[in-house]
This record gives sequence, C-alpha cells and structure tokens, in this order.
Amino acid sequence: MSELITLREAIDAITDAFDEGDGWDRYSWVYIRGAITEPSCRLYLSHVADEDDALIADHGEALPPFAAQHHLRHFLEAADFAEVLFVHRRHHPSPTLEDLARALDHYRKHDSFLGVAPESL
Repeated sequence: MSELITLREAIDAITDAFDEGDGWDRYSWVYIRGAITEPSCRLYLSHVADEDDALIADHGEALPPFAAQHHLRHFLEAADFAEVLFVHRRHHPSPTLEDLARALDHYRKHDSFLGVAPESL
C-alpha cells in the first residue's frame, strides 16, 4: 500500500527491512515532500515494482505514479538511506530524530557522512 509517512516511520521501516535482511528487495527509493530537517516533511518508500511503473513528471523526472501524484521528488536510494542511519548510529550513539535528519540531509547534499572522517569508515 502506498502512503506518505513521517521521517520516524520511514526510519523504522527501513531499519526493520535491512535488519530482517530483505531491505534490498523491499524498498528501492525514498521520495520526499518538503525538507528532511522539517517535522512536516513526508516520505514515500517505493518498492522495486513501483519503479517499473515510473512516469515522467512535470519537471521531467521519472517517478512512480504515487510519487508523481503527490508531487514528491527523489531523495535517496533506500540502501543509501539505510547506510546513513547505520553509519551515524555507529559513530554517534543514541542520536535524536533531528540528528538523523541532519545526517540524511548532509549525505544528500555532500555525498559524505556527517561528522565521520572517511578513514574511520
């Protein structure tokens, strides 16, 4: 079922999927409306089959029908989203939701992990 979810719900769903070993099969992309650092942002976790049905949106980007209908944009691949969570939690125990949002935002903008030296990965 397609639905818009909060950042907390997305983190829980992706963490559960990758912890259970089927994250690669369960989710493909994370789409977003709003800014990841804003509590009002909403996310959509697409499945591989959703990507097969992608449509060209008004701005020329290929999006699954649900993402296009709700005016979402690509945020991160689900595997990258999971990796940011994993790395941030390993280097910064007990992060808040805001900490994770900043880490995801930083990765999206800079393709690097927030507060983690490359040699410590």
